[in-house]
Amino acid sequence: MDVERVLISMGLERIDIFKGKTEETEKVFMPHKLFALLFRSWVDKGIRESNAVFQNGTGLDSFIAPFLKSTFKNGRRIVVIHDIESIRYARKIDILRERFVFKNFTHAVVHSKKMAEYLKNELNFPGETFILGFFDYLLERIDKEKLLSTPHKPNGRYIITFAGNLAKSKFIEKMLHKSPFKGYTLHLYGKGYNGEVREGILELKGAFHPDELPYKIEGHFGLVWDGEEIETIAGTTGEYLRYNSPHKASLYIVSGLPLIVWKESAIYELVKQYNIGFGVSNLMELDEKLSQVTEDEYKTWKKNIVALAETLATGKNLEELLRKILDV
Repeated sequence: MDVERVLISMGLERIDIFKGKTEETEKVFMPHKLFALLFRSWVDKGIRESNAVFQNGTGLDSFIAPFLKSTFKNGRRIVVIHDIESIRYARKIDILRERFVFKNFTHAVVHSKKMAEYLKNELNFPGETFILGFFDYLLERIDKEKLLSTPHKPNGRYIITFAGNLAKSKFIEKMLHKSPFKGYTLHLYGKGYNGEVREGILELKGAFHPDELPYKIEGHFGLVWDGEEIETIAGTTGEYLRYNSPHKASLYIVSGLPLIVWKESAIYELVKQYNIGFGVSNLMELDEKLSQVTEDEYKTWKKNIVALAETLATGKNLEELLRKILDV
């Protein structure tokens, strides 16, 4: 939805090809809208020369993408990549499908340099790639006071926040039983955690709507981790983090939290580039790493986070990239 809101704010016209979900109806694909647009393009040169922006992941990309190529055949056809399933699920059938989908576009907005290389080398993407980095996370208002404030350290301990689908984050319980928790407390935001909680060690803070969450989250750091293990991020989950930019990273940034990320993830390069946190190879390193954080270092991270948060919260990251592609 944030991508769509940014596009509309730029003055792009929305083409509704799905009937919106209501209490009475599910979201329904309306192919006649695509056919009507294609027929109009045969007699309207303006449509053929117009630019189009599409976010993948509709479930019908293989049907929609060729229509966009035929309709806007003389314009710039930009795909904003939400996910690449051939990496995420490691299925060969997805490689064939995504090759077919992406060949219909002239430009692609990708998460990272490594994703851009994958698009070219594995999916044979013929167009030009542009690296987004962090996704925008639009907010109605920016709480500057919260962004600038540094919470106190209860009992001298840092608060590390983790937000997301807690049911699939199996590493949390392993942390509870294996990590010493000498210098930090872990705060959880989300649904699905049915494990043990311990006051001052691991605390459950509830679930909130994504629009509310940045104003509710409190802590010193936001943790970007996934999977079942604490020593590393293994399997397809780990492989995907080498390419993608998780939305939770953007959530933490607009919430004013410096990041703690896996050193082998794509966003570790962004964390170093913007100087907004640190990386770990495994979660057992947290106490040692936190003990080495100086007050000046943390203040620098917070200062850099504030500047980046204002960009992401207003949609400027994607907007500036699209203006570069569209020459507007």
